[in-house]
Amino acid sequence: MGVVTSRIIMLDVLRALALSGILLIHHIEKFNLYLKPEGMPPWLVHLDAYLWQQIFFFMSGKAFALFSLLFGFSYFIMYRNAIARGEDYLFRHIWRMVLLFGFGLFHALFYRGDILTTYAMLGILLVFTRFLSAKAILFIACVLLLNPLFIYSAGQYLLTGEVMNWRLDYSGFKMNPKTISVGILELMGLNIQYGVFDEWRWSWNVGRIPTILGLFYLGCYFAKIEAFTRASLSYWARVLIGCLALWFVLHLLQKVWVSHIEVKSTMRFYNRAMRGLIDTAMMLSMLSSFIMLWRINAVSMTSGLLISFGRMGLTNYIAMSIIGAFIYYGWGLGWYKYFGATASLLIGCTVLYGQMKVSDWWLRRYKQGPLEFLWRRLTWIGRKSLN
Repeated sequence: MGVVTSRIIMLDVLRALALSGILLIHHIEKFNLYLKPEGMPPWLVHLDAYLWQQIFFFMSGKAFALFSLLFGFSYFIMYRNAIARGEDYLFRHIWRMVLLFGFGLFHALFYRGDILTTYAMLGILLVFTRFLSAKAILFIACVLLLNPLFIYSAGQYLLTGEVMNWRLDYSGFKMNPKTISVGILELMGLNIQYGVFDEWRWSWNVGRIPTILGLFYLGCYFAKIEAFTRASLSYWARVLIGCLALWFVLHLLQKVWVSHIEVKSTMRFYNRAMRGLIDTAMMLSMLSSFIMLWRINAVSMTSGLLISFGRMGLTNYIAMSIIGAFIYYGWGLGWYKYFGATASLLIGCTVLYGQMKVSDWWLRRYKQGPLEFLWRRLTWIGRKSLN
C-alpha cells in the first residue's frame, strides 16, 4: 500500500470513528433534548445512568476533537496539493468555507447544535498557516488549546482571587418546549432565529471557539510534518505517554484544586477549561494508539463500511441530524418521551449501521457522496478539469 493511499484510507477511517462517536452521543442526548422518560423501572434508570456516564467519558469531546483535528489536516493536504498543481488555493479556500457555511445553515434548520457554521468561520483563519513554519503552527495550536482567556484568568485568579466573566448571555428563548410541540417549518425558523446564535454563544462560553481553531492548527501541523504516515513509532509512543501524563496531571488538578474553589462561577470556569484540555489529551492518546496499531498492520484494520462512512463525512453528518430529529422531535416520531439512554444508544447503533450500509452502497456506484460531489463542484467552479 502506497503512502498516499494509506494516508487517505487512514483519514477515512479516523473520520468515520469521529462521526460514529458524534452520532452516538447525539442520540443519547436526543439531539439536544436531554429529556428523560417517566415510569421506567429502577434497574433501567441505573443502566441509563451508567451508560450515559461511560459514553460521555470515552466519547464526549473526544470525537468532536478528532473531527476538528481532521478538518485542519484535510485543509493542509488540499492546500499542498493545489500548490503542487501550480494553483493559488487562497480564494478557493475562502469560497469553500462560504459554501460550508451554507451547508451548515441548511443543517441548522433541522438541528440547532450545528458545528459546520462555526467550522466555516474559523476555517478561514487556516490560510495563515501557509506563511508559518511547522514549529510556529504547533506553538499557535498549543496557545489556542490552552485558551488565552484561561491563561489570563488563571493569572488573574492567582493574583486577585477573582476571574473576569467572559460569558455571553443567551437569548433566553426556551427551545425544548417548541422542539417537541411545533411543526417542522416553524421549528426551522426558530432554529435559525434563536438556536444557531445560542449555539455560538455556548461554544464561546465553554471555550470551544479557541479549542476548535487550536485543533485545526494542530491538524495542519501533523499534515505539514506528515506525522500520520512518516513519523516514527517512537514519535507516536512519546505522544501517547505525554498525553497520558498530561491527562493524569489535569485530572489531579481538577480533583484537588478546582473542585475546592469556593466561588461557584470560578469553579465552573476552571472545570470547563480543564475538561476541554483533558478531552484533547485523551483524544491524542487514542489517536496515537490508533496510528501505532495501523502502522503495525494496516490491512487488518481497514473496514469497507468504515471507509465508506468516512468518505461521505459531510453527507453523513447532516443526514444523521435529519434522521435523529425525525426520530425524537415532535414533528417526527416523537420518541423522546419513550426512550432513555440505553434505548437511544441502541437506536443510534442501528442508525449508524444503516448509514454505513447506505454509504457503502452509494460509493459502489458513485465516486463521491452527494453533498461531497456538490461541495467539490461548487468549490472548483470555473476550473476546466476536476480530475
